[in-house]
Amino acid sequence: MKYFCLMMMLTCILHSQSAEFTFDNGDDGFVRSVVNRSAFWLSDSPAMNPTTSNRVILQPGFSSSLTRLWGEYWTYPNLDIGIKVTRNLAVTGKLFGFSTGKESPQILGAGFQYYFGGTDTLDWSTSIQRVDLKGLNHFRLTSLTLDIRKWISWKFIHFRLGMGSNFFKEVSYSGNHNAPAAMEGQINFIGVDALMRYTIVNIGAGTRIHPGWTMVTFFIQKELF
Repeated sequence: MKYFCLMMMLTCILHSQSAEFTFDNGDDGFVRSVVNRSAFWLSDSPAMNPTTSNRVILQPGFSSSLTRLWGEYWTYPNLDIGIKVTRNLAVTGKLFGFSTGKESPQILGAGFQYYFGGTDTLDWSTSIQRVDLKGLNHFRLTSLTLDIRKWISWKFIHFRLGMGSNFFKEVSYSGNHNAPAAMEGQINFIGVDALMRYTIVNIGAGTRIHPGWTMVTFFIQKELF
């Protein structure tokens, strides 16, 4: 029953998106918003608590912009998996797709998280993650995210605080738009996440803050082993 509930929540999350992936608007500001927001979305990494003994986690969720973009709050689905290889090292991955309008985005990514700290406490983590966004009509995108976080526990809530940078490269396909042939950039951000235990899952929320925009994330996390 608990796995059925998890699959139902996962299905709902993967259908809860309203972001744009096309350049049909034609406006240069709109095109750059599509690319920048897509890269910022892909900078999210799974919140694997280094103090727990579980080795495999599944983390579905969604991210949303806090401000309206062309009249809407753009929302993106997330699906992460993490596997602890050793006490100090975990590998992470993103592998999923979904449909939105005439687009069928495909997300493929991998990375690792390294935990360090005091003699008996691994309360710092650093991560590197590369993610590719493919399957679109107007562009493809590759992003590389590096971040460092500090884990802090307060009562029954675990916080993950830190900062990071996302480096992206975009290639536009020919079509009925005026987008540049290629775009690249760097997005620096401050990140905060909070997790708490609820029955068989962890429930979490987080935010990534950039001077130009802010994105919030909500997720559930199931520790499988």
